[in-house]
Amino acid sequence: MYNFFGHHISRWKLILLLGDSAVYCLSVGLALYWNPNIGHEVWKFTTQNITPLLVTGLTYLLVLYIGDIYDHQQDFRRLRNCVRLIISGLIGTLAVIVLFYFPLGPFIGRTQLIIQALFFIGLLIVWRYTFSALALPQRLQQRLLISGAGRCGRRILEAIRRRPRSGLTAIGFVDDDPRKIGTEIDGLPVMGNSDHIPEIVDLHNVNVVVSAVTHEKSPALIGALTKISWNGCKLTDMPSFYEFLTGKIPIEHISDTWFYLNSMNSNRMYYRHIKRLIDLGLALVGLIATWPLFLFFTLAIKMDSPGPVFFRQERLGQDGKPFSIIKFRTMVQDAEQNGAQWATENDPRITRIGWVLRKLRLDELPQLLNILKGEMSLIGPRPEREVFIREFQQLVPDLRPGRRSNDAPVEIVQCGFKEKIPFYSYRLMVKPGLSGWAQVMYPYASSLEETREKLQYDLFYVKNMGFFLDVTIILKTIRILLLGRGR
Repeated sequence: MYNFFGHHISRWKLILLLGDSAVYCLSVGLALYWNPNIGHEVWKFTTQNITPLLVTGLTYLLVLYIGDIYDHQQDFRRLRNCVRLIISGLIGTLAVIVLFYFPLGPFIGRTQLIIQALFFIGLLIVWRYTFSALALPQRLQQRLLISGAGRCGRRILEAIRRRPRSGLTAIGFVDDDPRKIGTEIDGLPVMGNSDHIPEIVDLHNVNVVVSAVTHEKSPALIGALTKISWNGCKLTDMPSFYEFLTGKIPIEHISDTWFYLNSMNSNRMYYRHIKRLIDLGLALVGLIATWPLFLFFTLAIKMDSPGPVFFRQERLGQDGKPFSIIKFRTMVQDAEQNGAQWATENDPRITRIGWVLRKLRLDELPQLLNILKGEMSLIGPRPEREVFIREFQQLVPDLRPGRRSNDAPVEIVQCGFKEKIPFYSYRLMVKPGLSGWAQVMYPYASSLEETREKLQYDLFYVKNMGFFLDVTIILKTIRILLLGRGR
């Protein structure tokens, strides 16, 4: 796992990216050698066309990413995935023709493009096949020990088991509760207490230890974790590991202090200053490129059902400031005459043209105007209605077992209050967005529990926001638009 300007990138995805880049360069070289129209002027042709060649390569890489070909957990030795590589290569070639040949003319030459496309697709299959053959066994060697066999540790185990190809194998727990030692929890043994951690790590070749202890850590546990860390074993806390594994933050297992300490990053602070300029530029380009769609949708909405073309609704923006969001109307007129209510997946209030707009997320296009006005950003948590936010921020009793070092071993109940959805107000620290991490990872929420799940993705964005994460969200959004997945 590497950190690029605050955005974490898996080393396996980076290897795939570098390998694909090398494959493209090799395919260009082979095409230049076999191209009968170039002859001995290879170097002259390359220097004169270096920019078109680089742009073509970048287009291929973007198409591969949008096609979800950088999922390093896939086995590219399977026929299905090889077919996906071929289709992605052909789509990349078509994209180059549509985006560059028609506007710019000959570009790099049809013969060169065809030959290098054939070489690229063939070499890409060979490279990805080799990657899966060599890398999959190595990824399966990551052995993990969980320190803490309570609810927090069990949640880590559940996340690992939901991703059987993540390359992680949990071997067991350690816990200082003598009643748990020697038992099994969710099918894994509790192998000892904190004092046994160094011995277990050495005996079972453990690569990663996850600290899933939510209460104050004992001196024995701290000493054992420090020792294995100095000996080369990777050590991480449960929230950070869960965030890496799932792309969301476990709100039940973090504190304000954890969020603060893990959110400090000068690169992200710098990006927040230039984010507004990027929003303005892309919003203007978006409006110019999609104005014909505005005319078409206006006519379609008018013909489909009576009522206005645009739908306005008050939402809460950054720091809880209200603003009026603009969308194409996708429901019948007076859809909320009985009061505010959740939109469901097969909501009968949605019109025919509204169903199509929602499926492709084109009903959100008018929000480009909200971006120009500074009320929204291109990327960020989706703006929510005040009536729902107030509901999520209602205080509820918080009952939990307490621990005091001088007390007898009995349960002490501490009574306090917390938000119905903890940390929900944190999503208001940044401008709401046209699309966001929660939108592309968990696109539909129509209940309190689903909103809690979606918030964990929003907090991941607030904590890790940066240029590369925004680009990732944009590309995932394009994938959803092209494939018609999501809300």
